[in-house]
Amino acid sequence: MANARKKVARTRKHYVWVIIHCEYIPTTAPPCDRPWIDEMVFHVAGSLRAAQEYVRIHQGMPYGWWKVERRAVDETDSYVDDQPLTTIYSHRGTKRANPPMAAARNAFDKWQAEQAAEAETARIHHGKES
Repeated sequence: MANARKKVARTRKHYVWVIIHCEYIPTTAPPCDRPWIDEMVFHVAGSLRAAQEYVRIHQGMPYGWWKVERRAVDETDSYVDDQPLTTIYSHRGTKRANPPMAAARNAFDKWQAEQAAEAETARIHHGKES
């Protein structure tokens, strides 16, 4: 009986939850004159609850969202590791069925327009009109 428990304990997988921030970013480099989506790992949590709390506390910009991926620690099977259980959250930490790509793109376009208007106002106020 003790040997059976040891065998089960050895085969039990340990998981972590990888928190990935996704957002549109500007690019002017040809041939991509449109924004593209950047993803960056922000945190690794030891439980789903801790990952959800992190996402709720660290709200992002409206042109972004979060992905939380469950990953097995020390997984050697590349197929299993390439198929993580993934949950999507809005920039405010609300669980979503799919990434809010259209809403994020609209927010990004609005932000870029605001940035351009601010730059133009600053240029005019500093006497650099053409």
